[in-house]
Amino acid sequence: MRLWGKLSGWFPYLILGVCMMLSSCTSQETRPGVSVDTSDIHKIIVLPFQDMTKSYGTDINVRSPLTGLVMMTGYVPDTAAPFLTSTLISLLQTHQEFTILSPDETWNEAVSHALSSSDSGEADLTPYIQAGKQAGADAVFTGHIFRYIDRKGNRLSVEHPASVAFDLHLIRVADGQMIWNGHFEETQKPLSENVLDLGMFIKRKGSWVTADELAQGGLEDLLGRFLNP
Repeated sequence: MRLWGKLSGWFPYLILGVCMMLSSCTSQETRPGVSVDTSDIHKIIVLPFQDMTKSYGTDINVRSPLTGLVMMTGYVPDTAAPFLTSTLISLLQTHQEFTILSPDETWNEAVSHALSSSDSGEADLTPYIQAGKQAGADAVFTGHIFRYIDRKGNRLSVEHPASVAFDLHLIRVADGQMIWNGHFEETQKPLSENVLDLGMFIKRKGSWVTADELAQGGLEDLLGRFLNP
C-alpha cells in the first residue's frame, strides 16, 4: 500500500509521458488573409479543388497559381479533391447568410486552363470570374491541393504520419478581386516535439489521424478564421 501511495502521486505524470511518446499533435500552419467585408456576398460557388501534382509532379516545390505561395508536393489520391470540395460545401452550408452553389463539371476545363496559364507568373482570375458569372454567384471559392499523404499505421502507432497541404481563395465576381486567401499545411508530429500544442492533442483524442481528418480540421480552422476574424 505504501508503494502504491508513492506511485499514485506520479500517476498523472506517467500518463502524460506515455501520451507524449505514443500520441500526436500538430505541426500546422494556417495563413488566412486579412478580414474581409462579406456584406455584399450572398451566393458563393465552390469550384472543385485542383490537384497540383497532375501538372507538376511530386516531391518538388510548387507555387500557388493565385498567390505564389510555395509548398512541397506529395502523393494526392483521386479521392482527395472530391472530399475537400464536398467538405468545404458542407461547412459553408452551416452559415445561413450564404447560399452555396455546388460545382458543375463543365467548369473543370476552365479551371484547368487557369492552372496551365499560371507559369506566366501572373494570376489569371478570368476563368474563375466567368464561372461565377455563369452560376449567378457573388463570389467564387477555389483551392489547390499540393499533397495528401495518408498515415501508414493506426491511431496508436504509425510508420509515417498523415501530411496534407492545400490553399483556399475567395474571389469576388463583381470586380474580379481576390478578397481572401489562406492555406493549410501540416505533417502530424508527436506531442513530445511540440508540447505547446496540447489543445490540438486533446481535440484529436491523443491519436494519429488520417489525411481526411487532418484536411477537415484544416478547413474548419481556415473557415473559422475567415468567418470570425
